[in-house]
Amino acid sequence: MSLSNIRVVLVRTFHPGNIGSAARSMKTMGLTDLCLVAPKDFPSDEAIKMAAGAADVVENACVVESVEEAIKDCTVIIASTARPRGYDLPCLTPEESAHKLNQAAATSPVALIFGPERMGLHNEDIRHAKYRVTIPANPQYSSLNMAAAVQTLSYEIFKASAASATNSEQITRELPTSENVERFYLHLEQVLKEIQFLRPHQGETMQRIRQLFTRAEPDTLELNILRGILSAVQRFGKNK
Repeated sequence: MSLSNIRVVLVRTFHPGNIGSAARSMKTMGLTDLCLVAPKDFPSDEAIKMAAGAADVVENACVVESVEEAIKDCTVIIASTARPRGYDLPCLTPEESAHKLNQAAATSPVALIFGPERMGLHNEDIRHAKYRVTIPANPQYSSLNMAAAVQTLSYEIFKASAASATNSEQITRELPTSENVERFYLHLEQVLKEIQFLRPHQGETMQRIRQLFTRAEPDTLELNILRGILSAVQRFGKNK
């Protein structure tokens, strides 16, 4: 079932009760894969208490130190954020994000990322995602509790999963994992420095290049072709 491939990632959560509440929201909608990135207080009895009947989701949660580690095996990563950022991404509605996650989850793990309660996700966290999703809300007071945001998007995922059960659409594109995409970016940056296209303190240029490839969303074969081109450029430079 594709729901088992959909991972909810909570980043640097301050209050353990929010972890439990988020787990309860997840389980209500059929989601069980919870990953915690550097939580401030965990393991915690408060998290188990607030989870109620979803204590198993909390107890089985994976705990890691970075967003990159949490999503390295995922092909589609969507960041939940209330506003555009310096490192902006294509913005999806909750319905669109649920469709993309369900579609890709048929063949590979995917992830939905939520930031800490006080300030949300950092730009460094968001750079690992392919899209961002914003929940429409009252513009005069648009701040949602983390568990409420998890509940809202989990519900959209559950609806999309039920709809896709009767949809015969075939998945034809194999998408690369986040880990392999990051390896490509490292390789690309190395080559651009070797040919002196990138110079020190040109982080903004590399960021825009990342945005370009994020929009293009190359599949596994296309990414391998790009890596092959980069390797050929390096060989040519050495043999010249």
